[in-house]
Amino acid sequence: MDVRNLVNRIIVGWIILVALVALFGRVTVAETNGGTTAANFLLIGAGARPAGMAGAFTAVSRGAEASYWNPAGLTSVEQCEVLLSHFVWYQDMTLEYGAFAHQLGHNAALAASITYFNYGTIQGYDLEGNPTSEISAYDLAAGLSLGYRTSENLSIGLTTKYITQKLDDISGSTVAFDFGANLVNDRFAIAAVLGNVGPKISFEGVAEKLPTLARLGFSYHPVAERLVTAIELEKRFGGATVIRNGLEFNYDEQYYIRTGYNYYPGVDSRAFGAGFSAGLGLRMASYEFDYAYTFGEKYTSEDLHRFTFIVRIGT
Repeated sequence: MDVRNLVNRIIVGWIILVALVALFGRVTVAETNGGTTAANFLLIGAGARPAGMAGAFTAVSRGAEASYWNPAGLTSVEQCEVLLSHFVWYQDMTLEYGAFAHQLGHNAALAASITYFNYGTIQGYDLEGNPTSEISAYDLAAGLSLGYRTSENLSIGLTTKYITQKLDDISGSTVAFDFGANLVNDRFAIAAVLGNVGPKISFEGVAEKLPTLARLGFSYHPVAERLVTAIELEKRFGGATVIRNGLEFNYDEQYYIRTGYNYYPGVDSRAFGAGFSAGLGLRMASYEFDYAYTFGEKYTSEDLHRFTFIVRIGT
Protein backbone atom coordinates (compact mmCIF):
# COMPACT_ATOMS: atom_id res chain seq x y z
CA MET A 1 0.00 0.00 0.00
CA ASP A 2 1.46 3.41 -0.96
CA VAL A 3 1.62 6.36 1.40
CA ARG A 4 -1.14 8.28 -0.38
CA ASN A 5 -3.68 5.48 0.01
CA LEU A 6 -2.67 5.06 3.63
CA VAL A 7 -3.22 8.76 4.37
CA ASN A 8 -6.58 8.65 2.58
CA ARG A 9 -7.70 5.74 4.77
CA ILE A 10 -6.65 7.59 7.91
CA ILE A 11 -8.58 10.71 6.90
CA VAL A 12 -11.69 8.77 5.89
CA GLY A 13 -11.64 6.78 9.14
CA TRP A 14 -11.32 9.94 11.20
CA ILE A 15 -14.19 11.63 9.34
CA ILE A 16 -16.43 8.61 9.93
CA LEU A 17 -15.66 8.66 13.65
CA VAL A 18 -16.43 12.36 13.96
CA ALA A 19 -19.66 11.88 11.99
CA LEU A 20 -20.72 9.12 14.36
CA VAL A 21 -20.06 11.39 17.33
CA ALA A 22 -22.18 14.13 15.77
CA LEU A 23 -24.98 11.66 15.00
CA PHE A 24 -25.07 10.25 18.51
CA GLY A 25 -24.90 13.75 19.93
CA ARG A 26 -28.05 14.81 18.09
CA VAL A 27 -30.20 11.88 19.16
CA THR A 28 -29.05 11.69 22.77
CA VAL A 29 -31.33 13.32 25.31
CA ALA A 30 -29.52 15.86 27.49
CA GLU A 31 -29.17 14.75 31.08
CA THR A 32 -28.87 16.48 34.39
CA ASN A 33 -26.25 15.48 36.88
CA GLY A 34 -28.78 14.02 39.25
CA GLY A 35 -27.39 12.69 42.49
CA THR A 36 -24.02 13.15 44.15
CA THR A 37 -21.14 10.72 44.02
CA ALA A 38 -17.96 10.38 45.99
CA ALA A 39 -14.53 9.17 44.81
CA ASN A 40 -14.86 10.98 41.48
CA PHE A 41 -11.10 10.69 41.02
CA LEU A 42 -11.91 7.21 39.70
CA LEU A 43 -13.27 8.88 36.55
CA ILE A 44 -10.11 10.82 35.65
CA GLY A 45 -8.47 8.01 33.70
CA ALA A 46 -5.00 6.50 33.90
CA GLY A 47 -2.12 6.57 31.45
CA ALA A 48 -0.91 8.88 28.68
CA ARG A 49 -1.70 6.56 25.79
CA PRO A 50 -5.44 6.38 26.61
CA ALA A 51 -5.52 10.14 27.24
CA GLY A 52 -3.99 10.80 23.81
CA MET A 53 -6.95 8.91 22.34
CA ALA A 54 -9.45 10.90 24.45
CA GLY A 55 -10.17 7.88 26.64
CA ALA A 56 -11.55 5.73 23.81
CA PHE A 57 -9.61 2.82 25.22
CA THR A 58 -11.96 0.15 26.56
CA ALA A 59 -11.63 -1.97 23.40
CA VAL A 60 -7.94 -1.06 22.88
CA SER A 61 -6.47 -1.65 26.34
CA ARG A 62 -3.79 -4.29 26.64
CA GLY A 63 -1.20 -5.16 29.24
CA ALA A 64 -0.83 -3.31 32.55
CA GLU A 65 -3.01 -0.40 31.32
CA ALA A 66 -5.95 -2.80 31.19
CA SER A 67 -6.01 -2.98 35.00
CA TYR A 68 -7.78 0.40 34.90
CA TRP A 69 -9.62 0.39 31.56
CA ASN A 70 -10.77 -3.20 31.10
CA PRO A 71 -9.38 -6.13 33.12
CA ALA A 72 -10.35 -8.51 30.30
CA GLY A 73 -7.50 -6.98 28.28
CA LEU A 74 -4.92 -8.39 30.69
CA THR A 75 -4.94 -11.69 28.80
CA SER A 76 -2.68 -10.07 26.18
CA VAL A 77 0.19 -9.86 28.70
CA GLU A 78 3.16 -11.92 27.50
CA GLN A 79 5.83 -10.44 29.75
CA CYS A 80 5.83 -8.91 33.20
CA GLU A 81 4.91 -5.26 32.81
CA VAL A 82 5.52 -2.34 35.15
CA LEU A 83 3.67 0.90 34.43
CA LEU A 84 4.20 4.28 36.10
CA SER A 85 2.09 7.29 35.17
CA HIS A 86 2.14 10.92 36.29
CA PHE A 87 -0.66 13.40 35.58
CA VAL A 88 -0.43 17.11 36.41
CA TRP A 89 -4.05 18.16 36.89
CA TYR A 90 -5.46 21.58 37.70
CA GLN A 91 -3.49 23.87 40.03
CA ASP A 92 -1.35 21.74 42.39
CA MET A 93 -3.33 18.52 42.09
CA THR A 94 -1.60 15.43 40.71
CA LEU A 95 -2.62 11.88 39.89
CA GLU A 96 -0.10 9.06 40.24
CA TYR A 97 -0.86 5.62 38.87
CA GLY A 98 1.19 2.46 39.03
CA ALA A 99 0.47 -1.10 37.87
CA PHE A 100 2.22 -4.44 37.68
CA ALA A 101 0.92 -7.19 35.39
CA HIS A 102 2.06 -10.81 35.19
CA GLN A 103 1.02 -13.73 32.99
CA LEU A 104 -0.29 -16.71 34.96
CA GLY A 105 -0.45 -18.99 31.95
CA HIS A 106 -1.70 -18.98 28.40
CA ASN A 107 -5.24 -18.11 29.45
CA ALA A 108 -4.86 -15.87 32.52
CA ALA A 109 -3.03 -12.82 33.83
CA LEU A 110 -2.97 -10.97 37.13
CA ALA A 111 -2.33 -7.29 37.86
CA ALA A 112 -1.97 -5.09 40.93
CA SER A 113 -2.50 -1.35 40.71
CA ILE A 114 -2.62 1.77 42.82
CA THR A 115 -4.09 5.21 42.13
CA TYR A 116 -3.10 8.16 44.31
CA PHE A 117 -4.75 11.56 43.84
CA ASN A 118 -3.06 14.35 45.78
CA TYR A 119 -4.97 17.62 46.31
CA GLY A 120 -1.90 19.38 47.70
CA THR A 121 -2.31 21.54 50.77
CA ILE A 122 -5.51 23.43 51.50
CA GLN A 123 -5.80 26.51 53.67
CA GLY A 124 -7.86 25.78 56.77
CA TYR A 125 -10.32 28.18 58.42
CA ASP A 126 -12.09 28.21 61.76
CA LEU A 127 -15.82 28.82 62.31
CA GLU A 128 -15.26 32.60 62.29
CA GLY A 129 -13.47 32.46 58.96
CA ASN A 130 -9.99 33.04 60.37
CA PRO A 131 -7.10 31.20 58.69
CA THR A 132 -5.70 28.22 60.55
CA SER A 133 -3.01 25.71 59.65
CA GLU A 134 -2.96 24.10 56.23
CA ILE A 135 -4.61 20.71 55.87
CA SER A 136 -3.89 17.85 53.48
CA ALA A 137 -6.27 15.78 51.40
CA TYR A 138 -5.88 12.75 49.16
CA ASP A 139 -7.77 9.90 47.50
CA LEU A 140 -6.41 6.40 47.04
CA ALA A 141 -7.54 3.23 45.28
CA ALA A 142 -5.65 -0.07 45.41
CA GLY A 143 -6.77 -2.79 43.03
CA LEU A 144 -6.20 -6.43 42.16
CA SER A 145 -7.25 -7.52 38.67
CA LEU A 146 -7.64 -10.88 36.95
CA GLY A 147 -8.13 -11.46 33.23
CA TYR A 148 -9.15 -14.87 31.88
CA ARG A 149 -9.44 -16.08 28.28
CA THR A 150 -12.53 -18.30 27.97
CA SER A 151 -11.96 -19.00 24.27
CA GLU A 152 -9.65 -17.94 21.47
CA ASN A 153 -11.60 -14.70 20.92
CA LEU A 154 -13.38 -13.99 24.22
CA SER A 155 -11.88 -12.79 27.50
CA ILE A 156 -13.44 -11.67 30.76
CA GLY A 157 -11.97 -9.79 33.68
CA LEU A 158 -12.56 -8.66 37.25
CA THR A 159 -10.98 -5.93 39.36
CA THR A 160 -11.45 -5.61 43.11
CA LYS A 161 -10.61 -2.18 44.55
CA TYR A 162 -10.18 -0.75 48.02
CA ILE A 163 -11.02 2.96 47.97
CA THR A 164 -10.28 5.56 50.62
CA GLN A 165 -10.64 9.35 50.76
CA LYS A 166 -9.12 11.57 53.43
CA LEU A 167 -9.55 15.26 54.26
CA ASP A 168 -7.57 16.25 57.34
CA ASP A 169 -9.00 14.03 60.11
CA ILE A 170 -12.12 13.02 58.15
CA SER A 171 -11.95 9.86 56.06
CA GLY A 172 -14.11 7.22 54.41
CA SER A 173 -13.47 3.93 52.67
CA THR A 174 -15.24 1.18 50.78
CA VAL A 175 -14.67 -1.56 48.21
CA ALA A 176 -15.71 -1.63 44.56
CA PHE A 177 -15.55 -3.91 41.53
CA ASP A 178 -15.02 -3.59 37.79
CA PHE A 179 -16.32 -6.24 35.39
CA GLY A 180 -15.02 -6.44 31.82
CA ALA A 181 -15.42 -8.48 28.65
CA ASN A 182 -13.49 -8.39 25.40
CA LEU A 183 -14.32 -10.02 22.05
CA VAL A 184 -11.47 -9.76 19.53
CA ASN A 185 -10.27 -11.01 16.18
CA ASP A 186 -7.43 -9.94 13.88
CA ARG A 187 -9.05 -6.64 12.82
CA PHE A 188 -11.54 -5.52 15.45
CA ALA A 189 -12.50 -5.70 19.12
CA ILE A 190 -15.75 -5.13 20.99
CA ALA A 191 -15.51 -4.54 24.72
CA ALA A 192 -17.80 -3.72 27.63
CA VAL A 193 -17.07 -2.64 31.21
CA LEU A 194 -19.23 -2.09 34.26
CA GLY A 195 -17.09 -0.12 36.69
CA ASN A 196 -17.01 1.21 40.24
CA VAL A 197 -19.77 -1.09 41.46
CA GLY A 198 -19.97 -1.28 45.22
CA PRO A 199 -21.48 -0.04 48.48
CA LYS A 200 -21.64 3.64 49.36
CA ILE A 201 -18.72 5.39 51.01
CA SER A 202 -19.45 7.00 54.40
CA PHE A 203 -17.98 10.15 55.94
CA GLU A 204 -18.96 10.59 59.59
CA GLY A 205 -22.40 9.11 59.04
CA VAL A 206 -23.02 10.67 55.63
CA ALA A 207 -23.09 8.03 52.86
CA GLU A 208 -22.53 8.85 49.19
CA LYS A 209 -22.70 6.70 46.07
CA LEU A 210 -19.71 5.67 44.02
CA PRO A 211 -19.40 6.95 40.41
CA THR A 212 -20.67 3.72 38.83
CA LEU A 213 -20.45 3.66 35.04
CA ALA A 214 -20.85 1.46 31.99
CA ARG A 215 -18.69 1.64 28.86
CA LEU A 216 -19.17 0.03 25.46
CA GLY A 217 -16.27 0.30 23.04
CA PHE A 218 -15.33 -0.74 19.50
CA SER A 219 -11.90 -0.67 17.88
CA TYR A 220 -10.80 -1.47 14.35
CA HIS A 221 -7.49 -1.92 12.52
CA PRO A 222 -8.08 -0.72 8.93
CA VAL A 223 -4.38 -0.94 8.08
CA ALA A 224 -3.08 -4.08 9.74
CA GLU A 225 -1.31 -3.08 12.97
CA ARG A 226 -0.29 0.38 11.79
CA LEU A 227 -3.53 2.11 12.58
CA VAL A 228 -6.22 1.64 15.21
CA THR A 229 -9.45 3.62 15.41
CA ALA A 230 -11.77 3.46 18.39
CA ILE A 231 -15.14 4.78 19.45
CA GLU A 232 -17.01 4.21 22.67
CA LEU A 233 -20.00 5.26 24.70
CA GLU A 234 -19.67 5.86 28.43
CA LYS A 235 -22.73 6.20 30.64
CA ARG A 236 -22.22 7.44 34.18
CA PHE A 237 -25.11 6.28 36.32
CA GLY A 238 -26.99 9.34 37.54
CA GLY A 239 -24.59 11.60 35.64
CA ALA A 240 -23.23 12.46 32.23
CA THR A 241 -23.03 10.48 29.02
CA VAL A 242 -19.72 10.71 27.17
CA ILE A 243 -18.95 9.73 23.58
CA ARG A 244 -15.28 9.28 22.82
CA ASN A 245 -13.29 8.49 19.72
CA GLY A 246 -9.59 8.05 19.20
CA LEU A 247 -6.98 7.32 16.59
CA GLU A 248 -3.48 5.88 16.85
CA PHE A 249 -0.94 5.49 14.06
CA ASN A 250 2.44 3.84 14.46
CA TYR A 251 5.49 3.53 12.29
CA ASP A 252 7.40 0.26 12.60
CA GLU A 253 5.70 -0.34 15.98
CA GLN A 254 8.20 2.10 17.43
CA TYR A 255 6.92 5.64 16.90
CA TYR A 256 3.30 6.50 17.76
CA ILE A 257 1.03 9.46 17.04
CA ARG A 258 -2.40 9.73 18.69
CA THR A 259 -5.37 12.03 18.72
CA GLY A 260 -8.92 11.92 19.99
CA TYR A 261 -12.07 13.79 20.92
CA ASN A 262 -14.65 13.36 23.67
CA TYR A 263 -18.17 14.77 23.51
CA TYR A 264 -20.71 15.31 26.31
CA PRO A 265 -24.18 15.41 24.71
CA GLY A 266 -25.72 17.08 27.76
CA VAL A 267 -23.04 19.79 27.99
CA ASP A 268 -22.94 22.28 25.12
CA SER A 269 -21.20 25.19 26.86
CA ARG A 270 -17.61 23.97 26.77
CA ALA A 271 -15.05 26.22 25.16
CA PHE A 272 -14.07 25.59 21.56
CA GLY A 273 -11.28 23.04 21.44
CA ALA A 274 -12.18 21.47 24.76
CA GLY A 275 -12.35 17.71 24.40
CA PHE A 276 -9.52 17.38 21.88
CA SER A 277 -6.35 15.56 22.86
CA ALA A 278 -3.11 14.50 21.24
CA GLY A 279 -0.22 12.28 22.16
CA LEU A 280 3.10 10.75 21.20
CA GLY A 281 4.72 7.43 22.03
CA LEU A 282 8.13 5.85 21.70
CA ARG A 283 8.85 2.16 22.13
CA MET A 284 12.43 0.90 22.30
CA ALA A 285 12.93 -2.81 22.95
CA SER A 286 11.35 -3.43 26.36
CA TYR A 287 10.75 0.23 27.19
CA GLU A 288 7.91 2.54 26.27
CA PHE A 289 7.36 6.24 26.93
CA ASP A 290 4.06 8.00 26.26
CA TYR A 291 2.97 11.62 26.48
CA ALA A 292 -0.50 13.17 26.13
CA TYR A 293 -1.70 16.75 25.89
CA THR A 294 -5.26 17.87 26.56
CA PHE A 295 -6.55 21.37 25.90
CA GLY A 296 -7.72 23.25 28.99
CA GLU A 297 -11.43 23.57 29.68
CA LYS A 298 -13.19 26.94 29.87
CA TYR A 299 -12.90 27.07 33.67
CA THR A 300 -9.10 26.93 33.64
CA SER A 301 -6.30 28.38 31.57
CA GLU A 302 -4.14 25.36 32.26
CA ASP A 303 -3.57 22.71 29.63
CA LEU A 304 -3.13 19.17 30.89
CA HIS A 305 -0.08 16.94 30.54
CA ARG A 306 0.28 13.22 31.21
CA PHE A 307 3.40 11.03 31.19
CA THR A 308 3.67 7.24 31.28
CA PHE A 309 6.67 4.93 31.43
CA ILE A 310 6.34 1.17 30.83
CA VAL A 311 8.99 -1.52 31.14
CA ARG A 312 8.50 -5.13 30.07
CA ILE A 313 10.56 -7.76 31.84
CA GLY A 314 11.42 -11.28 30.67
CA THR A 315 10.07 -13.20 27.68
